[in-house]
Amino acid sequence: MDFLRLHPFVRILAHDKALGTIIGAALGDCIGLYTEFLPSTEEDSHRDKFAPGDWTDDTDQSLLLILSYLHNYEHNSDVRVPIEPSDIALRLQTWITQGLRVLDRPPLGIGQTIGRVVLDPDYLKDPEASALRIWLKSNRNAAPNGSLMRTHPVGVMCVGRSLEETFRTAADVGRVTHVDPRCVVSCCLVAGLLRGLIRGEVFCEADVDTLIEHAYSWVDGMDELRNPEVRLLEGESEAVAQDRSAGEESRLVHEEYRKHCYAQTLKELELDDLQKMGYVYKCLGTAILTLRLAMRHGSRFDSSTAELFESLITNLIMEGGDADTNACVAGGLLGAWVGYSRLPPHWENGIGNREWLVMKAEALSLRVGIMEPPLDREKQILVADLDTALDGGRGMLTKEQLDKRERDFLMMILQKQKKRREAKEKCESTRGRKWFKF
Repeated sequence: MDFLRLHPFVRILAHDKALGTIIGAALGDCIGLYTEFLPSTEEDSHRDKFAPGDWTDDTDQSLLLILSYLHNYEHNSDVRVPIEPSDIALRLQTWITQGLRVLDRPPLGIGQTIGRVVLDPDYLKDPEASALRIWLKSNRNAAPNGSLMRTHPVGVMCVGRSLEETFRTAADVGRVTHVDPRCVVSCCLVAGLLRGLIRGEVFCEADVDTLIEHAYSWVDGMDELRNPEVRLLEGESEAVAQDRSAGEESRLVHEEYRKHCYAQTLKELELDDLQKMGYVYKCLGTAILTLRLAMRHGSRFDSSTAELFESLITNLIMEGGDADTNACVAGGLLGAWVGYSRLPPHWENGIGNREWLVMKAEALSLRVGIMEPPLDREKQILVADLDTALDGGRGMLTKEQLDKRERDFLMMILQKQKKRREAKEKCESTRGRKWFKF
């Protein structure tokens, strides 16, 4: 990567941005969980599933990409090791059934589309075909944000590749679960933006606008991406496939895409719309607008930059809706803009499994070729450790173990609800009492 040789400072800055991408996205995910779906009552079973500082399925899925890349690197002599969609598919299915084994985390917050596609009996035979079948059953209307939430590592992995290679990789990885062209173009754009931010090629809003149009043109120019139903499913005749889409245009509409990519306020994106809060363009528009607002802030190196990430992400999550995913994607872009060194430390220090996550981000930067190889042996073995394997080096759980984990998990939730109920009853019982005597 020739751009890294321009000056020693360039490599340091690129590494800071790469780490900012991974940790920034995880931070957004963690913080966004606090307002996700904004419960209307005090009974909050959604957040009861998580411990303080936990991230959600967004970061879990992005880690599947990182672990896959690091693991395949160790078994491939090609420094430019490709990201294998088939391995991502296998890891997704393992995650849904076993959880994130390396950290012994159960699978939480699995999206409806992800679940239907990955649990399809024929999924591993042909992931895209399963994704296509589920999409067609939705009357080609399902365009959720499930593939976009995990895309940000692709921007780091492809920092030494061309923009078109980056688009192709993002499309291939996204389509193992989401074939809708709106999902595909969103993944391509975010990956392209992150690649450009790390390389120092995306420096102002004009650069963002250029990539917005480039990503759309690239996907629109690929017939199999613009109209995924052109691929015949096994057992279907050409006539059946043509009848299914007869008279229908591609779901990739430039006006709809631009409406979200060029939004000027969070309000106009209507993030708390109960019917559309998971729409991929809402998440995409939110992330791009957050990046624009950061760019309008001015210099990335003045004294107020350390507060920029916190203020922008806080404003975003207070809009409600699918807050963790919106903040995850926005956090990745914003983290690449400000850099890891300027993320709010009081947030970062509170992330669960923080040290492990930072080590994996560093390992990715090292293997991609951004970070220079460390001198000490201890850090060199970060990439070669067993936790990048499919089972996380822990082995797979048996049915009995899975059943026990589920029972224990349910008991934990019930205990949290009981404590909250008792605290509420105690508060109500003391309400109205006088605290003084005559």
